Amino acid sequence: MNSAIALGGTAFLYLVAAVLLGAALLLRKNGWLWSGRIAAGLGATLHMIAIGLRCVELKQAPFTTPAESLSLLAWIVALAYLLVELVWRLSATGAFALGAAFLLVTLGGLLSGTGRIGESGAALLNERAISLHILATVGATAAFVLAFCCAALYLASHHILKSKHGLTWIKRLPPLATVERASFALVAIGFPLLTLGIASGWLRAASGNGLPDGWQTDPKTLLAYGVWFVYATYLWARLKAGWTPARTGYILLVGLLLSLLLFLVPSATHRFS
Repeated sequence: MNSAIALGGTAFLYLVAAVLLGAALLLRKNGWLWSGRIAAGLGATLHMIAIGLRCVELKQAPFTTPAESLSLLAWIVALAYLLVELVWRLSATGAFALGAAFLLVTLGGLLSGTGRIGESGAALLNERAISLHILATVGATAAFVLAFCCAALYLASHHILKSKHGLTWIKRLPPLATVERASFALVAIGFPLLTLGIASGWLRAASGNGLPDGWQTDPKTLLAYGVWFVYATYLWARLKAGWTPARTGYILLVGLLLSLLLFLVPSATHRFS
C-alpha cells in the first residue's frame, strides 16, 4: 500500500463519518452515532499511516507542498474532533469537522504534484525553527476550525431559540453553555500556538540564511498578522468586553476564513523550491 491509496481510503472514511454523524444528529440514532465515531477513528488512524508512508517515500517532512500541508491540517482537525468528542461529548460537531477534513484531503489531492521542493528547500525544512513554525501554525488552524464548528452550533441553537421555530431541534443539539465553553477553550489553545508559529517564523526569517528578502511584506506574513489580530479581538471581546457568544461567533467565522487563506494565498518567501 502506498500513501496515495491510504489517503484515498482516508478521504472515504472521513466522508462516511461525516454522513453518519450528520444523520445521527438529524435522526437521533445511537447506532449511527457510534458507527460515525468508529469511522472517524479509523479515518484518523489510516491518515496517520498515509502521512508516515509519505514521509518514507520522500524522506522529507509531511508538509513540503500545499497538498501535504492540507493533508496534515485535515489529520489534526480529525484528531481535534476526537478530542472534543472525548472531553465534551460534542458529537454534533463531527459532521462539520469531518466534512471539513474530507474537503481538505480532497483539495490536497487536486493540488498533488505541485510545489515540489528542491534540495535547498529540503535543507530549510530540516531546521527546527521552520518545522516548529509550520507545525504550530497548522495546529492552531485545526483548533480554529473546531472552534468555528462549535460556534456554528451555538449560532444555530441561538437562532432557533430566538425564532421559536423548530424548537424540537434543540433537544438534538448540545447545551449552549457546553458548546460555548468548548469554542473558547479551542481558541485558548489555538491562539498561543499561532503566536508561537508567528514568533518562530519571524525569528528564523530575521536571521536570514537562505530566505529571500521581502518576507516582512509577504502576503502570508501579513495575513498571519491579520489572523492573530482577529483571534486576539475574540479573546478581548469574550474576556473583557462582555460580548455575547452570538456576537463572538461571527468573529470566529472571519478568523476561520482568514486562517484557511493562509494555506492557499500565493507566497514568494514561503515556497521551498
